[in-house]
Parts: sequence; C-alpha cells; structure tokens
Amino acid sequence: MGSLFVVVDVLALLLVGPFSGAGLYAFEDSGDPVDVVYFAAMMVVTTGVILALRRFRKGVLVRWVMLGAIWFSLFSTLYTLSWFMLGDFLAVGVSALLSLGLVYLLVRWRRWYIIDTAAVLLGAVTTTVLGISLSPPLTAALLLLLTVYDAIAVYKTKHMLTLAETILDSGLPLVLIVPRGGYVEGGNVDIVKGSSQGERRAYYMGLGDLIIPGCLVVSIYSTMGSVGLPIIVAVLLGTLVGFAVLSVLVARGKPQAGLPFLCGGAVMGYVVSSYLLFEGLVVLL
Repeated sequence: MGSLFVVVDVLALLLVGPFSGAGLYAFEDSGDPVDVVYFAAMMVVTTGVILALRRFRKGVLVRWVMLGAIWFSLFSTLYTLSWFMLGDFLAVGVSALLSLGLVYLLVRWRRWYIIDTAAVLLGAVTTTVLGISLSPPLTAALLLLLTVYDAIAVYKTKHMLTLAETILDSGLPLVLIVPRGGYVEGGNVDIVKGSSQGERRAYYMGLGDLIIPGCLVVSIYSTMGSVGLPIIVAVLLGTLVGFAVLSVLVARGKPQAGLPFLCGGAVMGYVVSSYLLFEGLVVLL
C-alpha cells in the first residue's frame, strides 16, 4: 500500500505543468493564510453534509451526489489532459465518454481495483490542484491543522470512522482497498469495531491520507522546480516512514488516524531537509 503514495505523487508532479498552464488553481493567492483556514473549514462542512445526507434513504442520496462530483472531477481532469493533444471539440467528447464509463463501472461493477484506479486518478488531480495553489509554508501549516482535526475526528468524536464506513458501503472511490485472503467484494464493513490481524480481510486507507501529504510535494516542486527535488524526496521518505509506523499500529486491529503519522513524517522531512540543505529554514521564508 505504501507504493500508492509514490504513484499518486509522481502522477501529481507530472500534472503540475499542464494544470499550472491551464490556470487550474484552487486559490488566487498562494501566499494568503486565509486560504488554509478556508480549506480546512470546507473539509469540516463537507464531512458534516455527507454525514447528514447518509440519513436519507440509507445513504443512497450520498452515493449519487458524490458520484456526480466524482464524474465532474474525472471529466475535468481528462479534458485538461486531452485538450493539449486533441483540441477542444474532441477533448470534450473523449473526456465525457471515459469519465461516464468509469462512473458506470463504479455503479454496476464494484470491484476493489476499479475503486482504487478511480481513487488514484482523483487523488493525483486533487493533490496537484491544492499543491500548486498554496506556498510550501502554508501547505505545511495546512497539513498540521488537518492532522489535529483528523486525530479529533477519529479518536474523540469518531465521526471520521462513520464517514469511512458510509463511503465503503456505497462503493465510492474515496477509500482505497487492498484486499487480503477471504475478502468479499461489496460486503459491509465495520471499521469502528475493527478486527484482529488474523481476521482482517482488507486494508483500508482514506483518499485524503494520500492527497494531503502529497500536497506538500507538489507545492515544493511548483515553487522551487528541480532545485527542490532533494526536499521532495525527503518529504516522501518522511511520509513513508510515518506510514510504516501507522501500519504497525493498524495491524493490531484498531483504526488509527492516518494524518498524524503521514503529515507528521512529511513535515518533518520538509523541515529537516530544508535546514540541512539551506543551512536554515530559508525555504520557509
């Protein structure tokens, strides 16, 4: 599962040029700290809306609303990429067909590899858009802010666990699935209760756990270019170290908040490498 971080980050880095050229920024000013607060607040509000909608028709409404959002995201991504090669008219048609086809598979043929494929595409796109929209210091601040929120949402209020179960039961590509022996496609999942290592039939990871630390990778590359590659490697290594620690705890059978480990490792890699390479945190200025 750790390889997914590398895949998403590499894809996101490849998208930096096309997305920057197309002006696909989430915020106008990458150095405005208000954007960090705004994004964090939007995450909280969106989570609340999804949890509220799950009460209607046993979560069916949530699924269709999210599928619409996912289709739009996939269409926008494919259109942006194909526009450079096909031109506007063909890009619209090809992007519409491919995005509708993938959404159809998500609705009619819920298989873990289809869900994961769509999740990786969405993850790469979202990572790119957020990463090019915030400066490295603000991205690091966002990571720390979301780390605190994730810890509260998992360990204190536990509403993030309820959200994960809702998404898994609906087959949306917002939670990645890595199956083990005995995994049953489409079966209901009880994340809150957890399971012992011997009983666990699949590993689950929220898409946000891939996106959020990856934003720092993209932000550094978008700001510094190839000069920042050593720092990018350090951030990715820090993320993978955090994931290794997280995996050990998850193997014990209890759900864990991912961002404290993943973002903690990413920010640590960022700070340490910046200090060692620039003889101080000049990259933060």
